[in-house]
Amino acid sequence: MAKENFKKQIIKISEGLLSSLTNLILVFVNCGYEFITDPKTARSLGYGLYKIDKRMEKINYLTIKRAIKNAQEKGWIKEDLRISREGKRRLENIFLKYSPPGQWDGSWYLVSFDIPEKLHGKRDILRENLKTLGFGKLQNSVWISAYNLLGDVQKIVKNYSLGPYVILAISSKLGQMNSKNLAEKIWKLSEIQNKYKRFIDDFKNKQSFSVPKLYFKYHNILRGDPFLPKQLLPETWKGKEAYKLYLRLTNKKKK
Repeated sequence: MAKENFKKQIIKISEGLLSSLTNLILVFVNCGYEFITDPKTARSLGYGLYKIDKRMEKINYLTIKRAIKNAQEKGWIKEDLRISREGKRRLENIFLKYSPPGQWDGSWYLVSFDIPEKLHGKRDILRENLKTLGFGKLQNSVWISAYNLLGDVQKIVKNYSLGPYVILAISSKLGQMNSKNLAEKIWKLSEIQNKYKRFIDDFKNKQSFSVPKLYFKYHNILRGDPFLPKQLLPETWKGKEAYKLYLRLTNKKKK
């Protein structure tokens, strides 16, 4: 039970992005190093992390120290307490980068599958990979993308020997709904738009804020953004404005 509550606390701190304390520590080192090394605050890396954000105080100090040691053993944090190249790569695998809306070629790219229950593990892997690639669920076994990522899907299908159960297709129209409304229905774009607006409203006039909190808030929204072509997005899409604000604030803290 304690372990479960501990995991819930990490999820809460990271806005739902992480469940591992080692990964959480890596983010704090990357985002909050200037605070950790402040002599007014940092008696040690563990103590600095403990005091960076009040939310961290709910995690036992010794547990934080063990997570730091684990991150160092993995090669994610250097001896001088700075993030390593391996640590940077680890973060790149966890967090997405902003991608400006591109042009749409007018086609939908479909993945349809009928995988036997005995292969449910592979079916789950396929679904998770489709989510990671930005596909949206049209039906339980039919996923679509506005980008031609079928080559990536083919590699996944081949790696897991799912060829007999998966069909890839291209279509210029799906059902009776127009493409913009279809995109809204599948990816809930208005909800993502509202999250970007709240992020902008919350941070645009702030002179003081927690860098890790800014980081998690922004990347939580980014994780849900399918980065669709501009022809499919709502008018005055706020993704770019939120990204510019995020860059300005993070660069400001680095100065």
